[in-house]
Amino acid sequence: MPGVVEAIDTFETLYRTHHADMVRLSYLITGSTHIAEEVVHDAFLAIRARWDSIRIPPAYLRRTVVNRSRSHLRRLRAEREAPVDPQPVVIPGDLDETLQLIQRLPAKRRTALVLRYYLDLSIDDIAEAMDIRPGTVKSLLHRGRETLRKQLS
Repeated sequence: MPGVVEAIDTFETLYRTHHADMVRLSYLITGSTHIAEEVVHDAFLAIRARWDSIRIPPAYLRRTVVNRSRSHLRRLRAEREAPVDPQPVVIPGDLDETLQLIQRLPAKRRTALVLRYYLDLSIDDIAEAMDIRPGTVKSLLHRGRETLRKQLS
């Protein structure tokens, strides 16, 4: 359950229990299977190198994946992905219909909405993952929901 401190005693346990979820998270932020796999791979490498100094590995992993996904979007802001992913990431069926609308949102709003409604994180956990204030999270969520509501009506 997101937001609850999990007992993760080895890097291998962290990888086995969180790899697929982190790929999905990065995919929902970046919109690309290839980029999501690369971001998550790099995040695990970074965590492996600092394993002994990390207090809460799942939270650190989540924050690392979010930050690296957002960094990628900043680098490619003007360029949109054109090729179709050869092996699309499996996402819940009810998300398929709104995924295109979500991907059109600005990166920060999209990230906040994905963390809130995909991972079911609290406002404080989202603020930590995005390295922003809880009030900013509330604003991003409100504006993101309003934009989606207008697009759906």
